[in-house]
Amino acid sequence: MDDDLFKELGDLRKKHQELRESCESLKKEIDESVNRRDENNKLFKEMLEELKNAKSERDVANDKVSEFKNLRDNEREELSKFKDELKDIKKDMTSDSSTPNPFHLQKKIDELEWRLETSVLPLKEENKLINQIAQLRKDLESSKLSKEVREKMKDLRGKMNEKRKEIDSLHEKVVEFSQESAKFHERVTYFSQRASEAKKIADKAHQEFLSKKKELNNKYAELREIRDSMNKYKGKITDRKTEKRVKRAKEKEKENQKMMDQLTDQAKDLYERFSKGEKLTTEEFRILQESNFL
Repeated sequence: MDDDLFKELGDLRKKHQELRESCESLKKEIDESVNRRDENNKLFKEMLEELKNAKSERDVANDKVSEFKNLRDNEREELSKFKDELKDIKKDMTSDSSTPNPFHLQKKIDELEWRLETSVLPLKEENKLINQIAQLRKDLESSKLSKEVREKMKDLRGKMNEKRKEIDSLHEKVVEFSQESAKFHERVTYFSQRASEAKKIADKAHQEFLSKKKELNNKYAELREIRDSMNKYKGKITDRKTEKRVKRAKEKEKENQKMMDQLTDQAKDLYERFSKGEKLTTEEFRILQESNFL
């Protein structure tokens, strides 16, 4: 019976030790999950801050794109007005068919002058070209293309050139800030992805923590049950030991009493013999003394 108790207690101790080792291993896994969760939550917050900054910088760049687009479109409208004004002047100058078209005259003059400057001609033909150019110039002067109109057209062309330069400059700004916006948008996408990845890892680690924490609590409950069972078995073993000690003590007391009774009976016989005058041995006198007969 006692062997069974010790065997049960030994099995419980072994199970208790194995369960404690399992708890220690599980606690390490929980610490790893907590560290992974906290590290990625920290990274998530850092990525959100970077994302916020990238969005802000992208918005600034987008505002600049809109600003320069509006300015460019306004300049294009101004350029369109200048074109229309110049077109109206040309239309007005070519509407009167009774007079030579001044633009055709100017084109013809330009062609003849180019030929005169770039070709080697006989003197007679060269003089002919010079006279022809001079006559065309007279016709041009007498046409409706007055000096005032020519100045107006020249002014319009100058303004159109300036507008085109300004439009090109503004367009370069649009392109510049569009590229800057695209760069920040890439950063927005990057930090958004990093934040999302960090959040997923942190959430997964937290779920692992909760699951393992629950498992650990269950193991702790099982440990408590095992300890309670061990204490019960220890109590039973202690009770058995106490019962045995009491039983042995009673048996020893009974044995001692029996020996005392035997010694008393022997002492009575010796005392009767001594009283009758028989001679006793030294050992027999000792028995009489220990039995308080002398």
